[in-house]
Amino acid sequence: MGFAGRFLSKLFKGQEEDFLGLDLDEGLEEEFEWDWDHIVEERQLFKMSDDVQREKYIRSLVEQVRDAENELNKLSAEYNAVTAMLKDMDEIDSLPVTEKVTLSDAARNILYYEEEAKNYEMKRSAITEAQFKSMERFEDNMPGAYEDMAEAEKKQEYIRGDLRKLEGEKHAFLYRQDELKHEIVNLKGMTIICVFATILCIIMLFILQFGFEMDTKAGYIITVLVAAFAITMMYIKFTDATKDLKRVEKGINRLILLQNTVKIRYVNNTNLLDYLYTKYNIGSAKELKNIWELYQIEREERERAVQNERDLTYHQAELLRKLRKYQLNDVYAWLHNPRAIIEHNEMVELRHAHILQRQKLRARMDYNKRLAKEGQRELKEFVSQYPEYSKEALDMVERYSTVL
Repeated sequence: MGFAGRFLSKLFKGQEEDFLGLDLDEGLEEEFEWDWDHIVEERQLFKMSDDVQREKYIRSLVEQVRDAENELNKLSAEYNAVTAMLKDMDEIDSLPVTEKVTLSDAARNILYYEEEAKNYEMKRSAITEAQFKSMERFEDNMPGAYEDMAEAEKKQEYIRGDLRKLEGEKHAFLYRQDELKHEIVNLKGMTIICVFATILCIIMLFILQFGFEMDTKAGYIITVLVAAFAITMMYIKFTDATKDLKRVEKGINRLILLQNTVKIRYVNNTNLLDYLYTKYNIGSAKELKNIWELYQIEREERERAVQNERDLTYHQAELLRKLRKYQLNDVYAWLHNPRAIIEHNEMVELRHAHILQRQKLRARMDYNKRLAKEGQRELKEFVSQYPEYSKEALDMVERYSTVL
Protein backbone atom coordinates (compact mmCIF):
# COMPACT_ATOMS: atom_id res chain seq x y z
CA MET A 1 0.00 0.00 0.00
CA GLY A 2 1.36 3.41 -0.96
CA PHE A 3 1.88 6.54 1.03
CA ALA A 4 -1.56 8.01 0.35
CA GLY A 5 -3.23 4.63 0.78
CA ARG A 6 -1.81 4.17 4.27
CA PHE A 7 -2.81 7.68 5.16
CA LEU A 8 -6.39 7.25 3.87
CA SER A 9 -6.81 3.91 5.63
CA LYS A 10 -5.61 5.22 8.97
CA LEU A 11 -6.75 8.78 8.95
CA PHE A 12 -10.39 7.87 9.41
CA LYS A 13 -9.74 4.94 11.77
CA GLY A 14 -8.30 7.27 14.38
CA GLN A 15 -5.13 5.22 14.75
CA GLU A 16 -2.06 6.84 16.20
CA GLU A 17 0.35 4.62 14.28
CA ASP A 18 2.48 6.44 11.69
CA PHE A 19 0.70 6.31 8.32
CA LEU A 20 4.10 6.06 6.64
CA GLY A 21 4.52 2.55 8.00
CA LEU A 22 6.91 3.54 10.80
CA ASP A 23 6.41 3.09 14.51
CA LEU A 24 6.92 6.71 15.48
CA ASP A 25 6.80 5.96 19.20
CA GLU A 26 9.63 3.44 19.01
CA GLY A 27 12.68 4.68 20.87
CA LEU A 28 10.85 7.61 22.46
CA GLU A 29 11.12 6.85 26.15
CA GLU A 30 9.27 9.97 27.20
CA GLU A 31 6.87 12.43 25.63
CA PHE A 32 8.77 15.03 23.65
CA GLU A 33 7.70 18.62 24.34
CA TRP A 34 7.52 19.75 20.76
CA ASP A 35 7.02 23.44 20.09
CA TRP A 36 4.20 23.13 17.61
CA ASP A 37 2.37 26.31 18.50
CA HIS A 38 4.10 28.41 15.84
CA ILE A 39 2.91 25.97 13.14
CA VAL A 40 -0.60 26.04 14.44
CA GLU A 41 -0.50 29.80 14.50
CA GLU A 42 0.68 29.78 10.93
CA ARG A 43 -2.29 27.56 10.04
CA GLN A 44 -4.56 30.14 11.58
CA LEU A 45 -3.01 32.75 9.27
CA PHE A 46 -3.77 30.72 6.15
CA LYS A 47 -7.00 31.48 4.41
CA MET A 48 -8.24 27.95 3.84
CA SER A 49 -10.98 29.09 1.55
CA ASP A 50 -8.29 30.18 -0.88
CA ASP A 51 -7.35 27.25 -3.15
CA VAL A 52 -3.72 28.33 -3.60
CA GLN A 53 -3.03 28.91 0.09
CA ARG A 54 -4.78 25.71 1.08
CA GLU A 55 -2.80 23.68 -1.48
CA LYS A 56 0.52 25.17 -0.32
CA TYR A 57 -0.29 24.43 3.30
CA ILE A 58 -1.25 20.77 2.72
CA ARG A 59 1.69 20.22 0.41
CA SER A 60 4.15 21.56 3.02
CA LEU A 61 2.84 18.99 5.53
CA VAL A 62 3.03 16.13 3.02
CA GLU A 63 6.59 17.08 2.10
CA GLN A 64 7.52 17.30 5.75
CA VAL A 65 6.27 13.76 6.43
CA ARG A 66 7.76 12.31 3.24
CA ASP A 67 11.17 13.95 3.77
CA ALA A 68 11.22 12.64 7.31
CA GLU A 69 10.41 9.13 6.06
CA ASN A 70 13.19 9.25 3.44
CA GLU A 71 15.68 10.49 5.98
CA LEU A 72 14.61 7.78 8.41
CA ASN A 73 15.20 5.10 5.78
CA LYS A 74 18.76 6.33 5.19
CA LEU A 75 19.49 6.78 8.87
CA SER A 76 18.11 3.35 9.70
CA ALA A 77 20.45 1.70 7.22
CA GLU A 78 23.42 3.58 8.66
CA TYR A 79 22.29 2.86 12.20
CA ASN A 80 22.02 -0.85 11.48
CA ALA A 81 25.48 -0.85 9.91
CA VAL A 82 27.03 0.83 12.98
CA THR A 83 25.22 -1.57 15.31
CA ALA A 84 26.40 -4.52 13.24
CA MET A 85 29.97 -3.25 13.51
CA LEU A 86 29.69 -3.07 17.30
CA LYS A 87 28.41 -6.64 17.37
CA ASP A 88 31.36 -7.71 15.22
CA MET A 89 33.72 -6.10 17.72
CA ASP A 90 32.14 -8.09 20.52
CA GLU A 91 32.42 -11.26 18.45
CA ILE A 92 36.13 -10.71 17.81
CA ASP A 93 36.81 -9.80 21.45
CA SER A 94 35.14 -13.03 22.57
CA LEU A 95 37.29 -15.28 20.35
CA PRO A 96 39.64 -17.80 22.00
CA VAL A 97 43.26 -16.72 22.41
CA THR A 98 44.59 -19.08 19.75
CA GLU A 99 42.14 -17.85 17.13
CA LYS A 100 42.77 -14.25 18.16
CA VAL A 101 46.51 -14.80 17.62
CA THR A 102 45.85 -16.17 14.13
CA LEU A 103 43.77 -13.11 13.24
CA SER A 104 46.40 -10.81 14.75
CA ASP A 105 49.12 -12.35 12.60
CA ALA A 106 47.07 -11.80 9.46
CA ALA A 107 46.25 -8.21 10.49
CA ARG A 108 49.92 -7.55 11.33
CA ASN A 109 50.94 -8.66 7.84
CA ILE A 110 48.43 -6.24 6.35
CA LEU A 111 49.78 -3.38 8.46
CA TYR A 112 53.34 -4.19 7.40
CA TYR A 113 52.59 -4.12 3.68
CA GLU A 114 50.39 -1.03 4.04
CA GLU A 115 53.30 0.74 5.74
CA GLU A 116 55.61 -0.34 2.91
CA ALA A 117 53.18 1.05 0.34
CA LYS A 118 52.89 4.29 2.30
CA ASN A 119 56.68 4.65 2.47
CA TYR A 120 56.95 4.18 -1.27
CA GLU A 121 54.24 6.78 -1.96
CA MET A 122 55.97 9.28 0.34
CA LYS A 123 59.37 8.64 -1.21
CA ARG A 124 60.24 11.23 -3.80
CA SER A 125 61.62 9.86 -7.05
CA ALA A 126 65.10 11.07 -8.02
CA ILE A 127 64.14 11.18 -11.72
CA THR A 128 61.12 12.54 -13.54
CA GLU A 129 58.47 10.33 -15.09
CA ALA A 130 59.64 11.44 -18.56
CA GLN A 131 63.21 10.36 -17.77
CA PHE A 132 61.95 7.04 -16.42
CA LYS A 133 59.90 6.40 -19.58
CA SER A 134 62.88 7.35 -21.75
CA MET A 135 65.21 4.95 -19.94
CA GLU A 136 62.54 2.25 -20.01
CA ARG A 137 62.28 2.69 -23.77
CA PHE A 138 66.06 2.42 -24.35
CA GLU A 139 66.72 -0.12 -21.62
CA ASP A 140 67.94 -2.70 -24.16
CA ASN A 141 70.53 -0.21 -25.46
CA MET A 142 72.11 0.28 -22.04
CA PRO A 143 74.84 0.33 -20.90
CA GLY A 144 76.21 0.11 -24.47
CA ALA A 145 74.73 3.51 -25.34
CA TYR A 146 76.57 5.13 -22.44
CA GLU A 147 79.84 3.47 -23.46
CA ASP A 148 79.43 4.61 -27.08
CA MET A 149 78.65 8.14 -25.94
CA ALA A 150 81.59 8.21 -23.52
CA GLU A 151 83.88 6.92 -26.28
CA ALA A 152 82.58 9.60 -28.68
CA GLU A 153 83.16 12.32 -26.06
CA LYS A 154 86.69 10.99 -25.41
CA LYS A 155 87.33 10.96 -29.15
CA GLN A 156 86.03 14.51 -29.34
CA GLU A 157 88.64 15.63 -26.84
CA TYR A 158 91.40 13.85 -28.76
CA ILE A 159 90.30 15.48 -32.01
CA ARG A 160 90.25 18.90 -30.36
CA GLY A 161 93.77 18.23 -29.07
CA ASP A 162 94.93 17.24 -32.53
CA LEU A 163 93.39 20.38 -34.01
CA ARG A 164 95.14 22.53 -31.42
CA LYS A 165 98.49 20.85 -32.16
CA LEU A 166 98.06 21.20 -35.91
CA GLU A 167 97.05 24.81 -35.52
CA GLY A 168 100.14 25.45 -33.41
CA GLU A 169 102.39 23.75 -35.95
CA LYS A 170 100.81 25.70 -38.79
CA HIS A 171 101.41 29.00 -37.00
CA ALA A 172 105.05 27.98 -36.44
CA PHE A 173 105.46 27.13 -40.14
CA LEU A 174 103.82 30.39 -41.18
CA TYR A 175 106.13 32.31 -38.88
CA ARG A 176 109.12 30.46 -40.37
CA GLN A 177 107.79 31.19 -43.86
CA ASP A 178 107.73 34.92 -43.09
CA GLU A 179 111.28 34.73 -41.71
CA LEU A 180 112.58 32.97 -44.82
CA LYS A 181 110.84 35.39 -47.16
CA HIS A 182 112.37 38.31 -45.29
CA GLU A 183 115.76 36.58 -45.37
CA ILE A 184 115.57 36.03 -49.15
CA VAL A 185 114.59 39.65 -49.68
CA ASN A 186 117.49 40.80 -47.46
CA LEU A 187 119.95 38.52 -49.30
CA LYS A 188 118.84 39.95 -52.62
CA GLY A 189 119.38 43.46 -51.27
CA MET A 190 122.76 42.60 -49.81
CA THR A 191 123.83 41.05 -53.14
CA ILE A 192 122.90 44.23 -55.01
CA ILE A 193 124.74 46.31 -52.42
CA CYS A 194 127.79 44.06 -52.69
CA VAL A 195 127.81 44.32 -56.49
CA PHE A 196 127.53 48.11 -56.37
CA ALA A 197 130.24 48.25 -53.70
CA THR A 198 132.53 46.08 -55.83
CA ILE A 199 131.95 48.25 -58.90
CA LEU A 200 132.56 51.38 -56.81
CA CYS A 201 135.80 49.95 -55.44
CA ILE A 202 137.01 49.03 -58.93
CA ILE A 203 136.21 52.55 -60.18
CA MET A 204 138.15 54.09 -57.28
CA LEU A 205 141.09 51.73 -57.89
CA PHE A 206 140.92 52.61 -61.58
CA ILE A 207 141.12 56.32 -60.74
CA LEU A 208 144.02 55.74 -58.36
CA GLN A 209 145.84 53.66 -60.98
CA PHE A 210 145.51 56.01 -63.96
CA GLY A 211 144.93 59.33 -62.24
CA PHE A 212 147.58 59.09 -59.59
CA GLU A 213 149.69 56.40 -61.23
CA MET A 214 149.50 54.20 -58.16
CA ASP A 215 150.00 50.44 -58.07
CA THR A 216 146.53 49.03 -57.38
CA LYS A 217 146.96 45.38 -58.24
CA ALA A 218 146.63 44.29 -54.64
CA GLY A 219 143.45 46.35 -54.35
CA TYR A 220 141.96 44.71 -57.41
CA ILE A 221 142.81 41.28 -56.02
CA ILE A 222 141.39 42.04 -52.58
CA THR A 223 138.25 43.63 -54.01
CA VAL A 224 137.60 40.70 -56.30
CA LEU A 225 138.29 38.14 -53.59
CA VAL A 226 136.09 39.92 -51.03
CA ALA A 227 133.29 40.41 -53.55
CA ALA A 228 133.56 36.82 -54.70
CA PHE A 229 133.50 35.53 -51.13
CA ALA A 230 130.59 37.76 -50.14
CA ILE A 231 128.56 36.91 -53.21
CA THR A 232 129.32 33.21 -52.80
CA MET A 233 128.19 33.23 -49.16
CA MET A 234 125.02 35.14 -49.98
CA TYR A 235 124.32 32.78 -52.84
CA ILE A 236 124.70 29.79 -50.54
CA LYS A 237 122.39 31.37 -47.97
CA PHE A 238 119.92 32.37 -50.66
CA THR A 239 119.90 28.83 -52.00
CA ASP A 240 119.41 27.36 -48.50
CA ALA A 241 116.66 29.86 -47.69
CA THR A 242 114.89 29.08 -50.95
CA LYS A 243 115.05 25.36 -50.22
CA ASP A 244 113.80 25.93 -46.67
CA LEU A 245 110.97 28.10 -47.97
CA LYS A 246 109.84 25.38 -50.37
CA ARG A 247 110.02 22.82 -47.56
CA VAL A 248 108.05 25.10 -45.22
CA GLU A 249 105.40 25.75 -47.87
CA LYS A 250 105.05 22.01 -48.43
CA GLY A 251 104.73 21.55 -44.65
CA ILE A 252 102.02 24.21 -44.52
CA ASN A 253 100.09 22.50 -47.31
CA ARG A 254 100.46 19.17 -45.53
CA LEU A 255 99.18 20.69 -42.26
CA ILE A 256 96.21 22.27 -44.03
CA LEU A 257 95.27 18.91 -45.54
CA LEU A 258 95.61 17.26 -42.12
CA GLN A 259 93.48 19.99 -40.54
CA ASN A 260 90.77 19.46 -43.11
CA THR A 261 90.80 15.72 -42.47
CA VAL A 262 90.66 16.21 -38.70
CA LYS A 263 87.93 18.84 -39.05
CA ILE A 264 85.80 16.39 -41.02
CA ARG A 265 86.28 13.82 -38.26
CA TYR A 266 85.41 16.48 -35.70
CA VAL A 267 82.20 17.50 -37.49
CA ASN A 268 81.09 13.88 -37.91
CA ASN A 269 81.81 13.13 -34.26
CA THR A 270 80.03 16.31 -33.16
CA ASN A 271 76.96 15.39 -35.21
CA LEU A 272 77.00 11.92 -33.66
CA LEU A 273 77.11 13.37 -30.14
CA ASP A 274 74.34 15.85 -30.95
CA TYR A 275 72.18 12.99 -32.20
CA LEU A 276 72.85 10.88 -29.10
CA TYR A 277 72.20 13.83 -26.78
CA THR A 278 68.90 14.48 -28.55
CA LYS A 279 67.94 10.81 -28.63
CA TYR A 280 68.40 10.31 -24.89
CA ASN A 281 67.47 13.91 -23.97
CA ILE A 282 70.64 14.52 -21.97
CA GLY A 283 73.70 16.76 -22.18
CA SER A 284 76.59 14.39 -21.54
CA ALA A 285 77.54 10.76 -21.06
CA LYS A 286 77.99 11.44 -17.36
CA GLU A 287 74.39 12.64 -17.11
CA LEU A 288 73.19 9.57 -19.03
CA LYS A 289 75.08 7.29 -16.67
CA ASN A 290 73.61 9.07 -13.64
CA ILE A 291 70.03 8.83 -14.98
CA TRP A 292 70.56 5.17 -15.89
CA GLU A 293 71.73 4.35 -12.36
CA LEU A 294 68.78 6.25 -10.86
CA TYR A 295 66.42 4.49 -13.29
CA GLN A 296 67.68 1.09 -12.14
CA ILE A 297 67.04 2.06 -8.52
CA GLU A 298 63.58 3.45 -9.36
CA ARG A 299 62.69 0.37 -11.42
CA GLU A 300 63.59 -1.89 -8.52
CA GLU A 301 61.52 0.30 -6.18
CA ARG A 302 58.53 0.08 -8.49
CA GLU A 303 58.90 -3.66 -8.85
CA ARG A 304 59.01 -3.96 -5.07
CA ALA A 305 55.92 -1.74 -4.86
CA VAL A 306 54.06 -3.99 -7.32
CA GLN A 307 55.12 -7.09 -5.41
CA ASN A 308 54.15 -5.38 -2.17
CA GLU A 309 50.70 -4.70 -3.60
CA ARG A 310 50.36 -8.37 -4.52
CA ASP A 311 51.44 -9.41 -1.03
CA LEU A 312 49.02 -6.93 0.53
CA THR A 313 46.16 -8.28 -1.59
CA TYR A 314 47.08 -11.84 -0.63
CA HIS A 315 47.14 -11.14 3.12
CA GLN A 316 43.91 -9.16 2.89
CA ALA A 317 42.30 -12.17 1.26
CA GLU A 318 43.76 -14.35 4.03
CA LEU A 319 42.26 -12.11 6.71
CA LEU A 320 38.86 -12.17 4.97
CA ARG A 321 39.02 -15.95 4.71
CA LYS A 322 39.68 -16.26 8.43
CA LEU A 323 37.03 -13.71 9.39
CA ARG A 324 34.37 -15.50 7.37
CA LYS A 325 34.59 -18.43 9.77
CA TYR A 326 32.90 -16.31 12.44
CA GLN A 327 29.45 -14.78 12.74
CA LEU A 328 30.38 -11.33 11.48
CA ASN A 329 28.12 -8.91 9.67
CA ASP A 330 30.79 -7.09 7.65
CA VAL A 331 34.16 -8.77 7.25
CA TYR A 332 35.38 -6.16 4.75
CA ALA A 333 35.22 -3.40 7.35
CA TRP A 334 38.19 -4.99 9.13
CA LEU A 335 40.41 -4.51 6.11
CA HIS A 336 40.33 -0.83 7.03
CA ASN A 337 40.82 -1.44 10.76
CA PRO A 338 43.44 -4.21 11.05
CA ARG A 339 45.20 -2.48 13.96
CA ALA A 340 42.07 -2.84 16.12
CA ILE A 341 42.41 -6.62 15.82
CA ILE A 342 45.95 -6.46 17.20
CA GLU A 343 45.79 -3.69 19.79
CA HIS A 344 43.17 -3.64 22.53
CA ASN A 345 43.37 0.14 22.96
CA GLU A 346 42.70 0.61 19.27
CA MET A 347 39.63 -1.64 19.56
CA VAL A 348 38.41 0.39 22.54
CA GLU A 349 38.78 3.64 20.61
CA LEU A 350 37.04 2.15 17.58
CA ARG A 351 34.15 0.94 19.74
CA HIS A 352 33.86 4.34 21.43
CA ALA A 353 33.76 6.09 18.03
CA HIS A 354 30.98 3.77 16.79
CA ILE A 355 28.99 4.23 19.99
CA LEU A 356 29.14 8.00 19.49
CA GLN A 357 28.09 7.56 15.86
CA ARG A 358 25.13 5.44 16.91
CA GLN A 359 24.08 8.01 19.50
CA LYS A 360 24.20 10.78 16.90
CA LEU A 361 22.25 8.66 14.44
CA ARG A 362 19.66 7.82 17.09
CA ALA A 363 19.19 11.49 17.88
CA ARG A 364 18.67 12.28 14.19
CA MET A 365 16.25 9.38 13.84
CA ASP A 366 14.25 10.56 16.86
CA TYR A 367 14.13 14.05 15.41
CA ASN A 368 12.78 12.83 12.07
CA LYS A 369 10.28 10.53 13.79
CA ARG A 370 8.93 13.54 15.66
CA LEU A 371 8.73 15.49 12.42
CA ALA A 372 6.74 12.69 10.77
CA LYS A 373 4.49 12.21 13.80
CA GLU A 374 3.70 15.90 14.17
CA GLY A 375 3.09 16.24 10.41
CA GLN A 376 0.61 13.36 10.56
CA ARG A 377 -1.09 14.88 13.60
CA GLU A 378 -1.41 18.25 11.90
CA LEU A 379 -2.94 16.64 8.80
CA LYS A 380 -5.53 14.86 10.96
CA GLU A 381 -6.37 18.06 12.78
CA PHE A 382 -6.76 19.87 9.47
CA VAL A 383 -9.22 17.27 8.22
CA SER A 384 -11.12 17.40 11.52
CA GLN A 385 -11.24 21.21 11.54
CA TYR A 386 -12.14 21.57 7.87
CA PRO A 387 -14.28 18.52 6.96
CA GLU A 388 -15.64 20.32 3.91
CA TYR A 389 -12.12 20.14 2.39
CA SER A 390 -11.39 16.57 3.42
CA LYS A 391 -11.86 15.03 -0.04
CA GLU A 392 -9.85 17.79 -1.69
CA ALA A 393 -7.15 17.41 0.99
CA LEU A 394 -6.96 13.66 0.49
CA ASP A 395 -6.72 14.13 -3.29
CA MET A 396 -3.80 16.51 -2.77
CA VAL A 397 -2.15 14.05 -0.39
CA GLU A 398 -2.44 11.38 -3.08
CA ARG A 399 -1.08 13.72 -5.74
CA TYR A 400 1.82 15.33 -3.85
CA SER A 401 2.94 12.13 -2.16
CA THR A 402 4.35 10.95 -5.50
CA VAL A 403 6.18 14.22 -6.14
CA LEU A 404 9.71 14.72 -4.64
